Amino acid sequence: MKKHVVLSAAIALLMGLQAGLSAPAGAAGSASSRTGTSGAAAGAKTAGSGAAALSHAEAVYKGALPLLSSGNLPGAIAYMKTKLYAVTPYQATVLTLKLENLHKALLPSWEKKFSSSDVQRKLLTVYRGGVSMAKLAESTENAALRALLQSAGESGYKLDTAEGTFYPVIDYAAYSQYKPYVTEDISSYISIMAAESDLPPSKDNGLIIAWGEVADRALTQEQFIQTYPKSNRVQAVKKLYTQYAVNTFYGQNNTPLFHYDNSEMDLEAQKAYTSILAKNSSTSAFLQKLDGFMKLMKSNGYLLDDAAEQYLKTEVPQL
Repeated sequence: MKKHVVLSAAIALLMGLQAGLSAPAGAAGSASSRTGTSGAAAGAKTAGSGAAALSHAEAVYKGALPLLSSGNLPGAIAYMKTKLYAVTPYQATVLTLKLENLHKALLPSWEKKFSSSDVQRKLLTVYRGGVSMAKLAESTENAALRALLQSAGESGYKLDTAEGTFYPVIDYAAYSQYKPYVTEDISSYISIMAAESDLPPSKDNGLIIAWGEVADRALTQEQFIQTYPKSNRVQAVKKLYTQYAVNTFYGQNNTPLFHYDNSEMDLEAQKAYTSILAKNSSTSAFLQKLDGFMKLMKSNGYLLDDAAEQYLKTEVPQL
């Protein structure tokens, strides 16, 4: 009898354990049910947040348009500097390109403001290469010149000089702040244009960058054209590439690839192009033309003879 009682107790205990083990399954079902409800709520919340974010992005985007359409460069620049992060990459790209279009459209009027003989004369006393408009403004005591420089700087221009003349140019380096928010092609485009803005390839009909830099920039531009054939700015880069191709194979009037006195190829260009070809295994059309050209140069003693002229006329015709 005692054994029976013990056995009955053991069975009861085992059944209790089984019930206890099976309970989490039921609990899991209840939890799953609750999680499902919670997940649906979370999903709805996420969707709501996404919709709110898109609505906010649209509001920020639309807030920039009147500033751009009215020609308010300082206002547009200040607005985009603090708010561009809030819009979509597409919207950021559109706003950035609209800003560039406005910069280009208003540049002639700014050039006119700086072209007067009085302004040019005063700039002689304050101009320093690579110094911002704001810093130049601080260095003059002339109120009118200071206001002009400050306004031009706030409008996104910087000062450059060539042939004894000072003139404003678009400060593309300032566009770098937009790169994290725009599409990949426009980010690459900004890098290309910033290089042009920071150090123009030529002045006074002569190259002011090294031969190797000329060819490197041409390669970068060619890569952009190949990678982003449908980019909004591909035509602008194609135009730039054409200029660099001509500079690579001809030079400029004051820095010709072949010396005027003996028709010999510039020694620094020889070294630069040979080095570029040695370290690049790319099959780009530009490098293929450069490779064919340098092989011809090596075979004829690096002279501009009839064969070299015919090669250039065929492969890199000047417009």
